[in-house]
Amino acid sequence: MQKLRLFFVRVAGFWSVEVKKQIKRYRIPYIQIMKKALLYGCLILLSSPLFARQNDLSPYIPKGYILLFQYTADLNADSLPDKIIVIGIDKSLGDAALKSIFSSDVNMQKRPVIILLGQPDHSYKRVTRNDNAIAQSLGTKDPFSSIKCETGSFIIEHTIDSPDQQCTIDSRFEWSAKQSDWYLKSYSQSCISAKPSLDPEDTGFKEKTPKNFGKIPFGKYKYPMAIDVDEWGQ
Repeated sequence: MQKLRLFFVRVAGFWSVEVKKQIKRYRIPYIQIMKKALLYGCLILLSSPLFARQNDLSPYIPKGYILLFQYTADLNADSLPDKIIVIGIDKSLGDAALKSIFSSDVNMQKRPVIILLGQPDHSYKRVTRNDNAIAQSLGTKDPFSSIKCETGSFIIEHTIDSPDQQCTIDSRFEWSAKQSDWYLKSYSQSCISAKPSLDPEDTGFKEKTPKNFGKIPFGKYKYPMAIDVDEWGQ
């Protein structure tokens, strides 16, 4: 971080001197000079090795897969940026290539989720992978919506549409510094129905917590989970 600050200070100092020279010599409008300075500064930053290393995720993507989604946040609350990446099998490789990489029983529709923790040297460390945290991709109606990341936690969102109702299913995970892992904090379902319920206490919202399902680390979580009370044996 200190090196990055020093970099911006040097760029700002250099361009402040150049701006004065250009204005004095060519009488170019000040705003035009500042726009160019900002543009060149961004180009220098984007081409720096530090920026390239932080954004090159190819070393963490297994052979035969491609990157589908990526999310950035401080997932373990250590003030370093981390990544959650969602990958999928690269079907463009063709059947012959895929057969040489994967076994015959591999599920081509699964989309594994990998958590990468940021390191002080601006690289990442792969800490966990879950092949069952996201619903399988089936046709045009993809139930997976997004992953919302916050400091020390993240939420995997799914949306289920039907003619009668729309349901949002959230699986929230929180970081445990003691266990050095993320655990399922809550599993909730919120539904909006086309036909309002006759029960005034039916809000369309249901939620389960570790009191219902115990301690589930992210690596062992499997979507979907039962949400109705009778399905939990209560």
